[in-house]
Amino acid sequence: MNTMNLEKLEKSRGIVAFAINTETTNYVEIAERTLKVASQTLALPYTILSPEVSTRNQRFDIDTHQFVQWNNFDRHSVYELSPYEETLVIDADYLILDNSLNKIFDTQWDYLLQRNSYALTQEWPSTMGPNSLPFVWATVFAFRKTVRSKLFFDLVGRVQYNYEYYRNLFNIVERNFRNDYAFAIADYILNGYALGKQSIPGNMLTVDQVIKSITVRGSQLIIKDETRSFVIPRTNIHIMSKAYLQSNNFLSLVDNL
Repeated sequence: MNTMNLEKLEKSRGIVAFAINTETTNYVEIAERTLKVASQTLALPYTILSPEVSTRNQRFDIDTHQFVQWNNFDRHSVYELSPYEETLVIDADYLILDNSLNKIFDTQWDYLLQRNSYALTQEWPSTMGPNSLPFVWATVFAFRKTVRSKLFFDLVGRVQYNYEYYRNLFNIVERNFRNDYAFAIADYILNGYALGKQSIPGNMLTVDQVIKSITVRGSQLIIKDETRSFVIPRTNIHIMSKAYLQSNNFLSLVDNL
């Protein structure tokens, strides 16, 4: 199922997110909410992709502290599935609250990955293992339909289908397949076995705990969990709590925005 809410721009530029429902999470509903905000903030059309899946994975759910079903495969197919010549891809749980990502389209690149990230309450690992590559985050990235981008996504697919081999080759600690890992490896290979430099600008902020509410107040965000309130500058945020994203509190935030 593909859902598109606006006509293509003349430059054929838009936002894409994958959303495949699981037993515990309505990702399509979440994507409809976050992409509504993204489309309004960036003044771009959006498309939700819900392809058929044959392979499933698991993720740790911070709300229930259990492992739950997760459909995170086939992200490499976005090159073929995107209806746009220039595509910004975001996870369904990525909330765009400023227009800084519009600026990337004024520069020259084939694809841009998010290389820098930090969390609200903990320190992220900087590499995929003690002797592995630096982390690359597939939560938000962009690409143009060029030969080099096609090569990149073909490599991502190859890493996915042969993940155990590449996991051992690059000393990745985690056994669970992640697009972050596949992107990092494909980018490293495509750059002649060297680290890439072009990146989505800035550091991605991840709200990594169970939260009760998010309030936008002018140029500030107020994020509340069970015991604390965080006041930070208004910025794009990656929200880990799927329970919050499906809550009436988040729906109210979207409606207010």
